[in-house]
Amino acid sequence: MDAHILDLDKPRKLKFGFGALKELQKKYGKTKSLTDVLNAGLVEVPYWAWAGLMWEDKELTLEKVEELIDEAIPEKYTLLGVADLIANAILDQMGMKVKKKAKVKTGKKKKTPSLSTVKSRTRSGSTQKKNSTA
Repeated sequence: MDAHILDLDKPRKLKFGFGALKELQKKYGKTKSLTDVLNAGLVEVPYWAWAGLMWEDKELTLEKVEELIDEAIPEKYTLLGVADLIANAILDQMGMKVKKKAKVKTGKKKKTPSLSTVKSRTRSGSTQKKNSTA
């Protein structure tokens, strides 16, 4: 299992054990599904982060976490980047499959033929159809 580190004032490890789950349940209730919780909106990101970080620092408050995240944006993270990191930590630590991001290929791009190349091919007859009139 990967460590999910949120680098704020210092590297902080997100942990979603029973304590964090109880906090999430207090806020969202027992009837909300995990999907509903994760779709609650970006405004909830500091709350999720606080729930995942409180195990490490009992003095950490929701307001302090929000302040630390705000300081990290945009130098270290984007809002969606923080939300993605937290959501992946929750899903991973609950034993649910986390979708891997698609890797960007860095190989050579295929060259698109230029307009002059296409014209010269058609003039030479290699791709040009002969018109017949009857």
